[in-house]
Amino acid sequence: MFFDAHLDLLKAAAEANRTRAAWTGYAPITPPDVEQADAFVGAYDGATLQLSSSTRTVITADEVSPYTGKALDVGYSAPSADEALAGAAGAAAALRDAGIESRVGVCLEALHRIHRRGDEFAAATSHTTGQSLGMACSGSGTNALDRGLEAVAMAWAAMNRVPESVEWQQTFGRSEVKLRKRFRPRPLGTALVVACASFPAWNAYPAILANLATGNPVLVKPHPRSVLATALAVGVIREVLTEAGLPADSVQLVVDTTDDPVAARLATDPAVRIVDFTGSPTFGTWLERNVQDALVFTETAGVNTVILDSVGDLSATMRTLAGGLSLFSGQMCTTPQNIYIPDGGVRTDAGVVSRDEVVAALTSAIEDIATAPRRAAAVCGALQSDATLQSIDALADRAEADGTLIRRAAPYEHPDHPQARVVTPLLIRVDPRRGDALPAGEQFGPVAFVIDCADRESAVEHATATIRSHGAISSYLYSTDDAAVDAVADAYADAGASLSVNLVSSMPMQYAAAYSDYHVTGLNPAGNATLTDESFVAGRFRMVQDRRQVEA
Repeated sequence: MFFDAHLDLLKAAAEANRTRAAWTGYAPITPPDVEQADAFVGAYDGATLQLSSSTRTVITADEVSPYTGKALDVGYSAPSADEALAGAAGAAAALRDAGIESRVGVCLEALHRIHRRGDEFAAATSHTTGQSLGMACSGSGTNALDRGLEAVAMAWAAMNRVPESVEWQQTFGRSEVKLRKRFRPRPLGTALVVACASFPAWNAYPAILANLATGNPVLVKPHPRSVLATALAVGVIREVLTEAGLPADSVQLVVDTTDDPVAARLATDPAVRIVDFTGSPTFGTWLERNVQDALVFTETAGVNTVILDSVGDLSATMRTLAGGLSLFSGQMCTTPQNIYIPDGGVRTDAGVVSRDEVVAALTSAIEDIATAPRRAAAVCGALQSDATLQSIDALADRAEADGTLIRRAAPYEHPDHPQARVVTPLLIRVDPRRGDALPAGEQFGPVAFVIDCADRESAVEHATATIRSHGAISSYLYSTDDAAVDAVADAYADAGASLSVNLVSSMPMQYAAAYSDYHVTGLNPAGNATLTDESFVAGRFRMVQDRRQVEA
């Protein structure tokens, strides 16, 4: 029904996956203005969204806008684990038998409709996650849609690699044996997708759609304090499923509370065969170790490192790094955290710059953002959770007490929402050689540790040891020595980490391009899944065959 309408787009996405070249399937989304965004979200005030199998239970989610401080007051149907699993089981056969083109067509049409409502989705994203409206239109808008399309195209290509049927003939002794063989992809079973609070669409879209395209009913479990944007996406998919003559319960929203979480109960149920998780390393590791009967895909977090060895233009490099530390207030899994500066300083085209001067230049570049309200609002957005702000303040107090504080995480003046929960980066200087402590793993939020080190080699040794222990999703190097770049890239690859080198441009240093950049290697503790390689889709289905002998 929808497949032919989007076939050209699908073929182009599959080709982009093959070539890894720059491409996008979606036009930019124009951000709504503040009043429009407030109106979009306000339209759901007091509403109850029915997005699951029949249930009498409704949960009003604990969603409070980081910008206005007001509760969204949206209710969601909240099936129990048993009710949700029963709904998925009831939809499974029809979804499986619909065939590849029907399921893929549903995925493509759903992406198309979400894109068409991009400004509304951006508003819901902004008021639940704290992303600026611009970021909600790009990172959680077109880029997230591209990630979803990337996964659908990858799944479509994988399922079509095997022919539907073949005539097979071979001689055995004096006889010719002829068989007619049929090959059919079969889904594993019910899938659970657990989304994070701060950036749900970017990871949830690929997981939901890869599962749906391969025929697996999906239970979507959003973070209890960040539901609305994910719920709207589930609503669109259910609408398209119904129009395609397929059960709406092929995709269901499963809402819970922080006091009564349901993810572990669902993940360990024998009926759940696939688990996709984005969130904390603690729960991600628990899933990897305790879910025995399901295929588990995780993306959690790690310690993203920056090594400053040598640069052409120090000011441009510091502007890029300050932007990376400030972007969405450090609430991205690709945000840099540990910044290594050698004792001998950083070599530049203008000569060697001392460590203290580099730190001063970085601090000044952060201040340039923090003191420009409009720019700060667009770059930093707001903190999704008050717990993050409390953690940052406590860390700053400890650093001030022990003399390692460089810059306190001060708020900026938001031009549209004076009461917004906002903050700019915290900088702390440490030297592991004198026993200064670093946090074990990611410090969520806009926090960076400037690490004194002897030289480039010692920085690489310390950084890769950290990656092996705690993982990393993005790593960064600044060096004008090509031989050194190759050596460092090899060291990071040996630690299972990807590396970005000498990023100085208008492109945010964290930006990961759909169809081209592999997000998470699966080779270190930051996660076992990669967006998007073939292993992300291939395990979600298996091939079954039947063969019939044909008379010669």
